[in-house]
Amino acid sequence: MTADERARLEADLAHAEADLERVRAENTTLGEDFREGPTAAKREGLRRAAEALSAARDHALAAAAALRIFERTGSAYGLIAENGTITGAIAVNVPPGTTKEAREQAIEDELTRSLGEAAETIGVVLAATPTRFTRERPGRDAEGRTVLDVSGRVEGDRLVPAVSKTAKHRRN
Repeated sequence: MTADERARLEADLAHAEADLERVRAENTTLGEDFREGPTAAKREGLRRAAEALSAARDHALAAAAALRIFERTGSAYGLIAENGTITGAIAVNVPPGTTKEAREQAIEDELTRSLGEAAETIGVVLAATPTRFTRERPGRDAEGRTVLDVSGRVEGDRLVPAVSKTAKHRRN
């Protein structure tokens, strides 16, 4: 099972990196076309291309983090504390029809201990509630759980969320 999981994660990373290169090449072409003859339609195309590039970059970073997590923990889910940041992913069982409060409590229950331990390893304390460090991925995992990316960065002696409000509420 672990060899299959590693192969899947490596394939996902390779696919994400190839997709990122493809989007970069498309953006370069769009940028050159815009410089030759700027129009409002081309400007809108550049804006959409920038969003696509950002999404592709996020996917590549998430795939690389998932592989690093798997190499360190033997699981697709967990947290890594390195270079003044904490990154990772968790999976939470959130049944359909769950209230917002119950959903947030399930996330808090799953994340509080592991996020606190990760923050402790780099010598900082949490500056916000654990749910502030998460961003939900679209869809569910193979077991039907909600998957949340976790991201934080060190500022002084505190760990602050590295997830913008816009990113938290954006749906792909």
